[in-house]
Amino acid sequence: MKIKDYIIVKDNFFDESVLKKIHSDLLGSKFTNRLANNKNNEDNIYQKIYFEVVLNEKHFAVQKVLKNVENLIQKKLKIGGNYYFLSTKHKDATPHGDKCDINCLIYLKGKEFVNSGTGFYDCNDDKCNLNTHVGFKENRAIIFDSKIIHASLQFNENCGTRYVMANFFDYET
Repeated sequence: MKIKDYIIVKDNFFDESVLKKIHSDLLGSKFTNRLANNKNNEDNIYQKIYFEVVLNEKHFAVQKVLKNVENLIQKKLKIGGNYYFLSTKHKDATPHGDKCDINCLIYLKGKEFVNSGTGFYDCNDDKCNLNTHVGFKENRAIIFDSKIIHASLQFNENCGTRYVMANFFDYET
């Protein structure tokens, strides 16, 4: 199944033992500012508010995500990029789309606040309106068509710091 225009929310995405291993991996990881790692030196707010750890294709969590998503959507995928992200409260929404076919965003660690989640937007004439809101819950995955405009909701009241794993995939041809 291709997930064009779909948003899938899957709780308990990882087995408990895998999630514990990821939590341990997070604690031992060195996060760097995403803007500093941006090779194009684009000075935009979206890059400034995230800290990242780049994960290679062989990383145990990347392989587990690939297997879980392929099983869920029944399609073979190519890995496009995988990251641990750390983000904190920020001032504005940063609605954007991604260049890959599928985004699999997994909430890893943080307080379960609705406003620490992700918003999905309808955009027309350079104006974006929040359409769908998915709250933060540890071990929840959101698998969606990357062209759907989305953003962290951490600009709202009652939000917290969150660790997520962002995974970008393309369909195998």
